[in-house]
Amino acid sequence: MNNKSGRHSFRERLDHMVGKLRTDILSGVLQRGAYLPAESMLAKQFELSNKSVRRGLDVLVQEGLIVKIDRVGSKVMESVQERIRIHFGCSASLSKDFLLDDLIGEFHRLHPGIHILPLALNDFDHVNSAVEMINNGMLDAVSLNSTQFQELAENGSAELLESLDPDPELYPIATEAFYHEEQLYAYPISFSPVVLCYNKAHFREADLPEPDSYWTWDDLIEAARQLAEKRGRHAIYFVPASENRYSVFLLQSGIQTVADGTKHRTLSPETANSLSVYSRLVNNHQIFPKYLAGNHEDETISLFVQEQVSMILTTFFNLNEFKKLTLDYDLAPLPRLKTKDPQKTLLVTIGAAVVANSRQKEAARQFVNFLASVEAQKIIRERTVSIPARKRIAEMSTADHLNRPSRYLMYRELFPTFSYLKDLGLPIAVLKSFRKVLNAYWSKMIDEETLHEELCVLISEQDDNDQKV
Repeated sequence: MNNKSGRHSFRERLDHMVGKLRTDILSGVLQRGAYLPAESMLAKQFELSNKSVRRGLDVLVQEGLIVKIDRVGSKVMESVQERIRIHFGCSASLSKDFLLDDLIGEFHRLHPGIHILPLALNDFDHVNSAVEMINNGMLDAVSLNSTQFQELAENGSAELLESLDPDPELYPIATEAFYHEEQLYAYPISFSPVVLCYNKAHFREADLPEPDSYWTWDDLIEAARQLAEKRGRHAIYFVPASENRYSVFLLQSGIQTVADGTKHRTLSPETANSLSVYSRLVNNHQIFPKYLAGNHEDETISLFVQEQVSMILTTFFNLNEFKKLTLDYDLAPLPRLKTKDPQKTLLVTIGAAVVANSRQKEAARQFVNFLASVEAQKIIRERTVSIPARKRIAEMSTADHLNRPSRYLMYRELFPTFSYLKDLGLPIAVLKSFRKVLNAYWSKMIDEETLHEELCVLISEQDDNDQKV
């Protein structure tokens, strides 16, 4: 693929420079009266010509943020108008997931009287971090993915957010993630199913047919075996204990227990089979690396980019790591447990919500509305490989300059297969306990029989709690 910078990428770099300088001025990083870096330095930093840098600085002059002084440089205005500040709690990954920085820059251009200040929340405890900051009056708006919102609602904290009016132009399945007791609390910005991503060149070199919608997990394991043999490297990887990965097997089988002859509860044959298939995959160290014990998606992406593995389970969000590379890759639906089983996969949706106790609620609402607007959704569609939540924008054609998979629009055919973690019928707290037990099993600290027993205990305890309620 041709990676030369085209007209689109030039525009993106120019917009990024203007947005970054604007944000630094409004946030106080560049203080009043301070001088901007020299035009030559800005040109080098943002990969622009000096002429383009001057064009960008002219925009900031027109906005009243800087003044150009001949033979001296560009200076931040002493009288920059005070802006309303909106504190936006979010994950640091949103900059990659759908170019949050660019979206904020465009919002500042459209709403010069409002300044958005992103505040990174704890990646490992996003919900509790957000709740604590909201209760302390530190947030005006917050981002949540579908799993985090489920956890928030289960903790009884959904009412910390302002209810919103539904937008019929957003994909219904994406909006569904943020309903609680018939109230909508967040607008979806972008969503993605978990899919199989594979290196097309590796399949050609191994003389193997590419994955298709009829694949079972056994087909994947066999293809991975042949790839590993012919390439002398591992064939597939993902983070085994991630709730967004092991859960797809449980979604495909369901989570059920049955009574054996002694009335002892044990996993249903379907649930036990799904865990067995998963274990056969991740414990086969001919095809699946055993030396990566972390819980970071970056490891998965790094192995795929370095062509150390041929297949990964991933989301469209992570495909943004490939958008400027020459990597020859494509997508396929996740395999099934059995040939005749219906296809199922996990859907991950990211949304934004207004904080109910915000002192700047109207400005926060404008920002949240903007993130789901046509303008913002176009930026996501044109500059990223992520899927916008606004249907008309997501499905529009675009003059593509990104390394987008040929099957980018495959997701439209997969809507009937989408499920959220809540469809498992277990709270997020129980699923986190599942992860600990599964980690112990994959680390060889417990055997398969103990794994089944401990999972049965977790499921039975939840069933008892449900009956009490």
